[in-house]
Amino acid sequence: MNAHATFNHVDHPLLNTRVIDTRSLREGVLAAVLDEDGKRVAYIRGDDCREFDAPIESVRAAQ
Repeated sequence: MNAHATFNHVDHPLLNTRVIDTRSLREGVLAAVLDEDGKRVAYIRGDDCREFDAPIESVRAAQ
């Protein structure tokens, strides 16, 4: 079994791209998208190198 299947990772076109969470206006690089209990959650690595999560529906490519 590969790591993607184990941790419920989901492919997304913005992975490894600079994004913004439109709810909090925080920016960073989209590190992962996981399927957690039927909901897709984005994990974003901020400029301070700490990750935060956001609903994938709130994530857009940064300008």
